[in-house]
Amino acid sequence: MSIELNCPNCEHQIRAPDTAGGKHGLCPYCQTKVYIPVPVTDDDLIPIAPLDPDEEAHDRELKREAVRYSAAFDKEADAQGGAGDREARGTGPARRPAPNAASSAANAPAPGEVIDIAEEVERFVIAMRDSKLEDADRVVAKLKRVASRARDYVEGLLLDPTPPPIGNVPKPLLNGFLKSLGGRLS
Repeated sequence: MSIELNCPNCEHQIRAPDTAGGKHGLCPYCQTKVYIPVPVTDDDLIPIAPLDPDEEAHDRELKREAVRYSAAFDKEADAQGGAGDREARGTGPARRPAPNAASSAANAPAPGEVIDIAEEVERFVIAMRDSKLEDADRVVAKLKRVASRARDYVEGLLLDPTPPPIGNVPKPLLNGFLKSLGGRLS
Protein backbone atom coordinates (compact mmCIF):
# COMPACT_ATOMS: atom_id res chain seq x y z
CA MET A 1 0.00 0.00 0.00
CA SER A 2 1.22 3.52 -0.70
CA ILE A 3 0.85 6.91 0.95
CA GLU A 4 -0.92 9.54 -1.14
CA LEU A 5 -0.44 13.26 -0.56
CA ASN A 6 -0.43 16.54 -2.47
CA CYS A 7 2.68 18.65 -2.92
CA PRO A 8 2.26 21.89 -0.93
CA ASN A 9 4.00 23.83 -3.73
CA CYS A 10 2.62 22.55 -7.05
CA GLU A 11 -0.35 20.59 -5.61
CA HIS A 12 0.35 17.52 -7.77
CA GLN A 13 -0.64 14.22 -6.21
CA ILE A 14 2.35 12.23 -5.00
CA ARG A 15 2.50 8.55 -4.10
CA ALA A 16 5.18 7.33 -1.76
CA PRO A 17 5.83 3.83 -0.34
CA ASP A 18 4.72 3.06 3.23
CA THR A 19 8.35 2.86 4.28
CA ALA A 20 8.79 6.58 3.47
CA GLY A 21 6.24 7.61 6.12
CA GLY A 22 7.64 10.13 8.62
CA LYS A 23 10.48 11.18 6.30
CA HIS A 24 11.11 13.96 3.82
CA GLY A 25 11.32 13.49 0.06
CA LEU A 26 11.42 15.58 -3.12
CA CYS A 27 8.34 16.23 -5.23
CA PRO A 28 8.97 14.56 -8.61
CA TYR A 29 7.28 17.50 -10.40
CA CYS A 30 8.81 20.62 -8.81
CA GLN A 31 11.62 19.23 -6.61
CA THR A 32 10.22 20.86 -3.44
CA LYS A 33 11.13 19.15 -0.18
CA VAL A 34 7.92 17.45 1.09
CA TYR A 35 7.18 15.78 4.43
CA ILE A 36 5.58 12.35 3.92
CA PRO A 37 3.13 11.65 6.77
CA VAL A 38 2.93 8.35 8.58
CA PRO A 39 -0.06 6.35 7.29
CA VAL A 40 -3.12 6.31 9.55
CA THR A 41 -4.26 2.90 10.73
CA ASP A 42 -7.64 1.87 12.07
CA ASP A 43 -6.06 1.66 15.53
CA ASP A 44 -5.24 5.40 15.36
CA LEU A 45 -8.85 6.41 14.78
CA ILE A 46 -11.01 7.41 17.74
CA PRO A 47 -14.61 6.29 17.37
CA ILE A 48 -17.34 8.90 17.71
CA ALA A 49 -19.66 8.37 20.65
CA PRO A 50 -23.23 7.49 19.65
CA LEU A 51 -25.98 10.02 20.29
CA ASP A 52 -27.75 9.47 23.56
CA PRO A 53 -31.48 10.18 23.20
CA ASP A 54 -31.85 10.38 27.00
CA GLU A 55 -29.16 13.07 27.16
CA GLU A 56 -30.82 15.05 24.35
CA ALA A 57 -34.19 14.83 26.13
CA HIS A 58 -32.49 15.99 29.35
CA ASP A 59 -30.96 18.98 27.50
CA ARG A 60 -34.39 19.95 26.10
CA GLU A 61 -35.90 19.72 29.58
CA LEU A 62 -33.12 21.94 30.98
CA LYS A 63 -33.89 24.55 28.31
CA ARG A 64 -37.59 24.43 29.16
CA GLU A 65 -36.78 24.74 32.86
CA ALA A 66 -34.63 27.80 32.12
CA VAL A 67 -37.56 29.37 30.25
CA ARG A 68 -39.93 28.66 33.16
CA TYR A 69 -37.40 30.10 35.61
CA SER A 70 -36.99 33.20 33.46
CA ALA A 71 -40.75 33.63 33.26
CA ALA A 72 -41.08 33.36 37.03
CA PHE A 73 -38.21 35.81 37.51
CA ASP A 74 -39.82 38.31 35.10
CA LYS A 75 -43.14 37.96 36.91
CA GLU A 76 -41.39 38.62 40.25
CA ALA A 77 -39.60 41.67 38.81
CA ASP A 78 -42.90 43.05 37.48
CA ALA A 79 -44.53 42.58 40.87
CA GLN A 80 -41.68 44.34 42.68
CA GLY A 81 -41.07 47.29 40.46
CA GLY A 82 -42.93 47.23 37.18
CA ALA A 83 -41.64 47.89 33.70
CA GLY A 84 -40.27 51.35 34.45
CA ASP A 85 -37.94 50.00 37.12
CA ARG A 86 -36.79 47.19 34.84
CA GLU A 87 -35.90 49.69 32.14
CA ALA A 88 -34.07 51.90 34.64
CA ARG A 89 -32.11 48.89 35.94
CA GLY A 90 -31.35 47.85 32.36
CA THR A 91 -32.88 44.40 32.84
CA GLY A 92 -35.58 44.74 30.23
CA PRO A 93 -37.40 47.07 27.86
CA ALA A 94 -40.26 49.21 28.93
CA ARG A 95 -43.57 47.83 27.78
CA ARG A 96 -45.64 49.72 25.31
CA PRO A 97 -48.70 51.30 26.88
CA ALA A 98 -51.84 49.28 26.28
CA PRO A 99 -54.63 51.02 24.34
CA ASN A 100 -56.97 50.43 27.25
CA ALA A 101 -56.88 48.54 30.52
CA ALA A 102 -59.51 46.01 29.47
CA SER A 103 -57.52 44.72 26.48
CA SER A 104 -54.32 44.49 28.51
CA ALA A 105 -56.05 42.47 31.24
CA ALA A 106 -57.54 40.13 28.63
CA ASN A 107 -54.11 39.45 27.11
CA ALA A 108 -52.19 38.98 30.37
CA PRO A 109 -51.52 35.43 31.56
CA ALA A 110 -53.73 34.24 34.37
CA PRO A 111 -52.18 34.50 37.84
CA GLY A 112 -49.89 31.53 38.37
CA GLU A 113 -50.00 30.56 34.70
CA VAL A 114 -46.59 29.85 33.21
CA ILE A 115 -46.38 29.89 29.43
CA ASP A 116 -43.54 27.72 28.19
CA ILE A 117 -42.42 29.88 25.26
CA ALA A 118 -40.07 27.24 23.82
CA GLU A 119 -42.83 24.64 23.80
CA GLU A 120 -45.36 27.04 22.27
CA VAL A 121 -42.91 28.12 19.54
CA GLU A 122 -42.33 24.45 18.77
CA ARG A 123 -46.11 23.90 18.56
CA PHE A 124 -46.39 26.88 16.19
CA VAL A 125 -43.66 25.54 13.88
CA ILE A 126 -45.20 22.06 13.80
CA ALA A 127 -48.68 23.50 13.15
CA MET A 128 -47.30 25.57 10.27
CA ARG A 129 -45.37 22.56 8.93
CA ASP A 130 -48.58 20.52 8.95
CA SER A 131 -50.66 23.42 7.52
CA LYS A 132 -52.84 23.54 10.62
CA LEU A 133 -53.35 27.29 10.54
CA GLU A 134 -56.07 27.36 13.21
CA ASP A 135 -53.71 25.62 15.66
CA ALA A 136 -50.98 28.11 14.75
CA ASP A 137 -53.41 31.00 15.39
CA ARG A 138 -54.23 29.60 18.84
CA VAL A 139 -50.53 29.40 19.68
CA VAL A 140 -50.00 32.99 18.53
CA ALA A 141 -52.90 34.15 20.71
CA LYS A 142 -51.33 32.40 23.70
CA LEU A 143 -47.87 33.82 22.97
CA LYS A 144 -49.27 37.35 22.64
CA ARG A 145 -49.92 37.23 26.39
CA VAL A 146 -46.14 37.23 26.86
CA ALA A 147 -45.35 38.97 23.57
CA SER A 148 -42.21 40.78 24.63
CA ARG A 149 -40.49 37.65 25.99
CA ALA A 150 -41.77 35.54 23.09
CA ARG A 151 -40.37 38.04 20.57
CA ASP A 152 -37.01 37.96 22.36
CA TYR A 153 -36.99 34.16 22.27
CA VAL A 154 -37.90 34.04 18.56
CA GLU A 155 -35.27 36.66 17.71
CA GLY A 156 -32.70 34.61 19.64
CA LEU A 157 -33.58 31.53 17.59
CA LEU A 158 -33.27 33.51 14.37
CA LEU A 159 -29.81 34.77 15.38
CA ASP A 160 -28.62 31.34 16.52
CA PRO A 161 -26.41 29.80 13.77
CA THR A 162 -27.41 26.31 14.92
CA PRO A 163 -30.95 26.54 16.30
CA PRO A 164 -32.35 23.45 17.99
CA PRO A 165 -34.10 21.13 15.53
CA ILE A 166 -37.85 21.60 15.65
CA GLY A 167 -40.12 19.00 14.08
CA ASN A 168 -37.57 17.97 11.42
CA VAL A 169 -38.21 21.28 9.64
CA PRO A 170 -35.31 22.36 7.39
CA LYS A 171 -33.49 25.46 8.64
CA PRO A 172 -34.61 27.83 5.82
CA LEU A 173 -38.25 26.86 6.35
CA LEU A 174 -37.85 27.08 10.14
CA ASN A 175 -36.43 30.61 9.77
CA GLY A 176 -39.42 31.57 7.60
CA PHE A 177 -41.86 30.26 10.21
CA LEU A 178 -39.99 32.08 12.99
CA LYS A 179 -39.97 35.36 11.05
CA SER A 180 -43.71 34.99 10.49
CA LEU A 181 -44.25 34.37 14.20
CA GLY A 182 -42.08 37.33 15.16
CA GLY A 183 -44.08 39.59 12.86
CA ARG A 184 -47.36 38.39 14.31
CA LEU A 185 -46.13 39.08 17.84
CA SER A 186 -45.20 42.70 17.06
